[in-house]
Amino acid sequence: MNKVTTLYAILLLSLIGLPTSYAQNIQRVRIDFQSPSGYLRPLLLAFTPDNAASDGMDYGYDALCPDDLPEDLNWMINNQRYVIQGVGEFSENKSYPFGMFLENSGNIEISLNSLENFENPINVYIYDALSNSFQRINDSGFSLNINNGDYLNRFFITFQNSNPPAGANNALSIVDNSIDKLIIKSILNTKEILITTKNSLKINKVEILDILGKKVSNI
Repeated sequence: MNKVTTLYAILLLSLIGLPTSYAQNIQRVRIDFQSPSGYLRPLLLAFTPDNAASDGMDYGYDALCPDDLPEDLNWMINNQRYVIQGVGEFSENKSYPFGMFLENSGNIEISLNSLENFENPINVYIYDALSNSFQRINDSGFSLNINNGDYLNRFFITFQNSNPPAGANNALSIVDNSIDKLIIKSILNTKEILITTKNSLKINKVEILDILGKKVSNI
């Protein structure tokens, strides 16, 4: 069994433990991701009509990413990577973030594989926080030529194209009430960054992003 077949098997087995009648009521959005090197990642977003699952991590409804591909797209829940995300009742106002991880630069595509158990048609969009744009993927996929790197809070799945996802508002900018307590200097000769704090401000983590929203480094 090859890797792609194995991944599809994981998606199918994820609902085996649920009663047949209940599983038939779950609304499913199946997404395919094609990476620059040709890796295919199927993803599943499942809506539970009785709100049995949440937007957070739910045992029995969410499945962690089972392998470490050099190029991948995952659902992000509490900074962890998932291939299946079970959530509550469907709402067109909901949105869910992707994490895109690319070892190589090139063309990517995010496409809609299928919709299951929706009584009425729904629209599915990919939102790009960098361009502040939506693209409907019901008929054709979202394609982009992109540099290698890790992309968090840049790409989202949405079901309307009027309001950007809340999590994307600060995706590519720094908004921090404590920023006036920091002095940040770049030392060009040594390619170092000097951060000086005031009032005993504690820094737990520093992430450096380029203007495309790609993670450059962790400190």
